[in-house]
Amino acid sequence: MHIAEYLFRRLYQIDIRAVFGIPGDFNLNALDYIEECGLNWIGNVNELNAGYAADGYARIKGISAIVTTFGVGELSTINAIAGASAELVPIIHIVGFPSAIIRENKLPVHHSLADGDFELFMKMSERFSSATIILDDPSKATKIIDDTIIQCYRSSKPVYIGFPLDMVQVDIDPSPLEHPLLLRLAASNFTDAEGAATKAIQDRLSQARNPIIIVDRPAGRYQTLEASRAFVENSSLPCFCWPMAKGIINESLPNFRGVYGGSVCSKEVREQVKSCDLILLLGNRPTDLNNGGFKNHLPDVERIVFQQNSVQIGENIHTNLHLGNVLGSLSNTICESPSISSPSSPPSGMSSPPSSVGSGEESPNFPFKESGQSVGDSTIDPTSAVTHDWLWNRIGSWLEEDDILAMDVGTSSFGGLWCRYPRGVQPLFQLLWCSIGYAMGATVGAAIAAREQEQASEKPLRRRTILFTGDGSLQMTAQEISTLVRQELGPIIFVICNDGYTIERYVHGWDKSYNDIQPWNYQLLPTVFNPKPNTLRTYSVRTKGELEMLLADDLFGPAENFGKDNPEPLRLVEIHMDKHDAPRTIPDTLAGLHGKK
Repeated sequence: MHIAEYLFRRLYQIDIRAVFGIPGDFNLNALDYIEECGLNWIGNVNELNAGYAADGYARIKGISAIVTTFGVGELSTINAIAGASAELVPIIHIVGFPSAIIRENKLPVHHSLADGDFELFMKMSERFSSATIILDDPSKATKIIDDTIIQCYRSSKPVYIGFPLDMVQVDIDPSPLEHPLLLRLAASNFTDAEGAATKAIQDRLSQARNPIIIVDRPAGRYQTLEASRAFVENSSLPCFCWPMAKGIINESLPNFRGVYGGSVCSKEVREQVKSCDLILLLGNRPTDLNNGGFKNHLPDVERIVFQQNSVQIGENIHTNLHLGNVLGSLSNTICESPSISSPSSPPSGMSSPPSSVGSGEESPNFPFKESGQSVGDSTIDPTSAVTHDWLWNRIGSWLEEDDILAMDVGTSSFGGLWCRYPRGVQPLFQLLWCSIGYAMGATVGAAIAAREQEQASEKPLRRRTILFTGDGSLQMTAQEISTLVRQELGPIIFVICNDGYTIERYVHGWDKSYNDIQPWNYQLLPTVFNPKPNTLRTYSVRTKGELEMLLADDLFGPAENFGKDNPEPLRLVEIHMDKHDAPRTIPDTLAGLHGKK
């Protein structure tokens, strides 16, 4: 078996079914093996978008792969790979490399700097890759491939595999394929260190009157995701999440109390957190936009900080343990001793953001049954303009179970993170890396992953892929709509048309021209990519009444109305909004960043 076939068959074995990327002369020979290994080649429009698509796919399926070419290709995708590293997303980056003869003789070939240094670009990726290797030794190739894939999954970070041209068709022993890779750490005996940590946590819980859990993004790493979810559900302790952890915990649980962002959350949520006497920080990872500008306003009470391989209780740090084992033991103990957990009362409301700018009022913390106010409500004027204050509560009530919700950084993510999601809704967003335009590419990968899940599911499954993006963000990566058309994908794309970079206006340059963009007619944009007949629908709304009518249209949104014989069309909706209107979470977060009250 050739090395290329071995590599791609390993990808198939770990449930990867699509490989993203762009062909180049240093990877063309390797690409010949993709389809014969049962994989689908998704040729994107450019490498940056391919990286974003791989990110979106990995967030849905657990891991992904992208193929680029040496130099120009890998550097074009490096922004997306760095973002995946920051956001803890595992991507296998395969780079077509020049042959050994070219490298050994330091030949000035194309795509290089003509200086003979063929490892320079790989070294650029080292800082944000958990492994960087070149497949230049056939005798070790299978082990290196296997170890690198395992490292990618367990670290929840990208890895880099340099694949030289002259190694693609080298024969190797394929027998390791007979043994599936153990991506997850094998279950181990409960260690003394884990037992000591568990007992110390139990002691603190039994003494606390009002303990709470706050979940952060690292708890959603694929190695500990299920253990984190089980612990929250079994404990019945009041649970909150930082914005970056949105979607990790089932928000229909009675003990889920909302999103906590320090100063950037509802008064009710702040008061609930303030009243606690013990905080369990599950996967703590403080960042500026995640913690309301570093002002998390957590009360001065004892904290138990859970990390992948350690637990800190006060000043004492328990190391050399596996978080999944500790959480599993705690879940079992709490089930056996209900007195440890706090009784869970139904949530009185969700952590809705305060009102959008200009209203002058703080948004009430609506109970969920009321959060989706319709135009039939006497307080809603159907002819009034769409505002962020109204939009995100309405979208929260429109979402369906198992939806995938991609949100670009800006008004989309700062609004969409603060409404309650139905069970199974999976958000895609960047709150640390914050690369605008990310969500368009991620939508491609997520929609492909969702289609694979639908096809593989034994039970009927329909997953809508929904994108909210600003006009400024979309103009960064709009050409990826071509891939949606080419792959016959049917997401729902909402474009917030607000004349430029609204979030940047709040940072600096309220009315400066550098925050303006050229307005496009987005309704016409998809037709440029030549979709098949009856596969495209476009809309434009300016009022609450128009948007409400669209959301209520059975031919527009409900997943149950589409299927194999009636595939979802690509739907693009312009939502026109004032360029100065924004979710209150934007100015509140920026005020925290700059030390303002």
